[in-house]
Parts: sequence; C-alpha cells; structure tokens
Amino acid sequence: MNQQIKTIDYKWLTEPTGDPFADAGGFALKEFAKRFPEKDILGIIEEVSKIYVNQWDAKINTFFLNSKITQPAFKGDRKLEETMKFFRELVDERTSVGKGYCRISGQKTQLFVAGRDNSVLSGSGTFVNFHHAFEAGILVSKEMLIRFHFVPLACILLQGRIALIHSNDNRLTELFAAENCKENLHAVAMNLSDGILKTKCRAPSTALFRFIDKASIKSQDENELDKYSLILYHFTNFGASPEVKIYTVPSQLFAFYAYTQRGDWKFDWEQFVGSYYRSTEYKGAKYNENTRQIDFEKKGQVEMIERGEYQNWSNLIYSRLLAGETILPYMRSWSENHSFSWKIVAKYLSKIKNMKQEAQKKILELADFIIETEGKDRIGKCIQQIKNAKSSSALSRLLINKVLSKNLELKREAILTVEDYCEYLFPEEVFWRDVRDVFLIAIYQRLHEKGIFLNAKETEIEDEDETDINE
Repeated sequence: MNQQIKTIDYKWLTEPTGDPFADAGGFALKEFAKRFPEKDILGIIEEVSKIYVNQWDAKINTFFLNSKITQPAFKGDRKLEETMKFFRELVDERTSVGKGYCRISGQKTQLFVAGRDNSVLSGSGTFVNFHHAFEAGILVSKEMLIRFHFVPLACILLQGRIALIHSNDNRLTELFAAENCKENLHAVAMNLSDGILKTKCRAPSTALFRFIDKASIKSQDENELDKYSLILYHFTNFGASPEVKIYTVPSQLFAFYAYTQRGDWKFDWEQFVGSYYRSTEYKGAKYNENTRQIDFEKKGQVEMIERGEYQNWSNLIYSRLLAGETILPYMRSWSENHSFSWKIVAKYLSKIKNMKQEAQKKILELADFIIETEGKDRIGKCIQQIKNAKSSSALSRLLINKVLSKNLELKREAILTVEDYCEYLFPEEVFWRDVRDVFLIAIYQRLHEKGIFLNAKETEIEDEDETDINE
C-alpha cells in the first residue's frame, strides 16, 4: 500500500484490537491491499467499493443501514461518488467531532461518529440515549471506520445471516478473514460473485467445527491447540430488526475436537458423528458405515451422498458440544455395537466433563472386574441391570452387590473403597448418569477388545433431567 497520505496511522489499519468487526475488517483490508501495492488507502477503498456497487449491486444492507452504498436514494455511480466523498472527508479529518480516545483502539486521536450506516451493530445515531454522554454514536478513529468498510469481504453468509468467527488467537481470526477475502475476490475475478460469500455449512455449529478442521491443520502442536477459543457472531444489521446470536467454542472444546482429528482416532470419531448428520432435503437418509457415505433412497433409487457434502449438514453431536450438553449417552449407544477408541472417551472426560484421571482408571478397573466375574454368559444380563439403574442409589446398590460381595468371595484386595466411592465415582460435582454411561462404555469397549460383540439393540437416548447431580 502506498502510504503517502500523512493523516493516516497505518499501524491501526490492521493492528488487532479485540473488537471482532474491527479485527475482521483489518485483516480483510490487509489481504485486499496486497493486490494494489501502488494505490493509497483511498484508492483501495474505491476498489472495494466498486465490488460492492458493481458486482454485488450494493447488497450489503445486512452490514450497514442507509450507508452511502445502501442508501436507496443514490443510484448507480452516485453510490460510489458519495462513498468516496465520505472517506475523503474522513481522511482529511473534516468530519471530526474533536480529539479524544478511540472506543476500540484506545489511541488518542481525532474522533468520528460510528453509527449503523458505517459500522456493525453499534446502535443508531438517532437514539442518543443509547450511547455514553448522549453522544451521536460510538466515537472511533478514522482507521476503525476504514476497517469496518472491509468487513463484508471477511464474512460468510450462513442461513441468510452474516457469520464472522473471532478468536483469542489473532492468527485464527486472520485465517478466517483472509481466507474468506481470497474466496470472495476469486469469485469476483471469475464473474461468479453477486454478494457476500455463501458457505456450504447448514448450521453455525457445523461452520465452527469445519473451521477448526482448517485451524488444526495449520498447527500440529497439541499444547498450542489447548490455548485456542472461538466465537461465532451470527447477525444481521438490516432494517428495524438488528440481531446477533453468539456461539462459543471454549479452549477445552477446541482442544478435544482437534484431538479427535488426529491419528487412529479420527476414523472412530468420524464413524461415530457420521450417523448424526441430518438435512431437511434428505429426510430419512442413513449413514453407511462401510462406504462412509450417506445413502438416500427415493423412488426405489439410492443416491450416495459424498463426505465432502454431508459434512456441511447440521450434526446433533456438534450442536450438543456447542451447547455444553453431554454426548456420553450417544457414545454409550454407539459403543454397544461399535469399537470406539477409549482414548477419545478419556479425552472427552478430562477436557469437557472434568472427570479425574483416578475416576477414569477406577471405572476401567471395575469394568474389567465385572467382565471377569460375570463371564460371557452373564455379562449381557449384567449390562441390562446397569442400564436399568435410574438413580444414584440404584447404581450404588448394583455396584455393591456385583463388586464388593464378589470381591470378598474371591478374597482379593479391596477394589472399591470408601475413598473411591466418595472422591472419584460419586463426588458432588459429578452426575451419576455420567458414571453409569462411562461404566457401560468401558464394559463395551473391553468386550470389543476381546472380540465379543453382544449384538445388542442400540439403546434409545434417555430424555432425562440433569438438574440434580446425585439423587
């Protein structure tokens, strides 16, 4: 970028701020400017404005309400003329409301009014009581308003609304913004772009996990993956109904999912989640474990849907993970008839459920003991008894009857102590149903390791209230 304009602080055109929209716009500007090294910032603003006006037919209403581009009163070239007039006056500081501290960057500089016409979800300038000290809008630097102008290139269209992903790690925020900018510009160059980039993903949860796929490929360091978190802003700034929904991937969930995509565990995980993809266009479609495709039967013909397509559908497992809801009942149901790496279960218990390593080890030990003492002939009945436990006390009695009495009979060292019971299996912070589900998963997987499959009918997932912990 040509930096001949002296009123611009070029550092703050791209410097991360923590504001999701300013950051996305800054990284999109950085990527966009690579194509015009000889142009100054006004020339670059003009180039992106031409895309909005000429290729996109000014369809950026979901970002900016009644801006110079989206204003219905302006037609054709007038939109571009008014836009450039606005930015020339901004750069010349003719529209400054005085000197102060930018609300976003914190820099002391000339301030300008940001409202719904030139920034995203900032509140309308006409409702002055919305802002501090009855100001006409949030007061920001000219660099922030320039960055906002590039936000459309950094976003995707998801379910008819705008989606933007921001991370606590600037590299991931830049990855999302820069990749979308590249794809937008490629579509423009091919004359295939008539608006903001449309994602193939059908749900916010799917979009987030597909982005983690990209991010985890960029980083192979597991310790580094433990530090990342994501926020997806799903919003519209259009008309009288501006709205935003926020979806969060905490660092624990990011690390757990990234773990499932590595080594031998990826196959087991993808087989598991594969059976939970759904699409309203393909009602009744079923996952085929052998081909790893989804089969959709219609009028006697079977259509096979490839992995690259169905992985963009909504997925119950991803939705539950994103909502902070347990997936242990689904792991348990899947484990009845499928081998499923215990390492995935253990990572989920450690990262998401905060179950102590001692508890996991004790559950595996109890599973081995039950399998040994019940034998192949009686283990099926024992499993059913564990499934039928509908309370913490019922599960406790079963363990006492099955484990303690048999252990005494065999005259072995105590396998279940009071400390094990109180500190690891049934502490106050652990749901007893989680213990039951993990116990069953451990039994199934130990049996599978021995080549024993009971061919059980997969258990229906119980709709149980988990507001009480151990009752």
